[in-house]
Amino acid sequence: MQSYVSKVSSAGQVTLPKRIRDALGLRSDSYIVLNKLGDAVLIRKLEADSDTLAKIRAKIRKTGLSRSRVQQIVDEVIEETWKESYGKNLPRR
Repeated sequence: MQSYVSKVSSAGQVTLPKRIRDALGLRSDSYIVLNKLGDAVLIRKLEADSDTLAKIRAKIRKTGLSRSRVQQIVDEVIEETWKESYGKNLPRR
């Protein structure tokens, strides 16, 4: 197991070391899930699951296929899924 040290900013932000971001495949627009395990925190990349993809496909079939409309649908489903899973609004990118 490798350990890294990061400082928490006054805004509560933590910078993940590049090696961790690369290992998880995180980009600047990626979302992560934090799970509290006792006095530790597990960080993992938020992945689209099959339910989310099925919702996206169903909505796309009912609409036109312009790129902007598809992106709008994807954003809506991500926000709905986030609310269902975590009960909070998904921050806008």
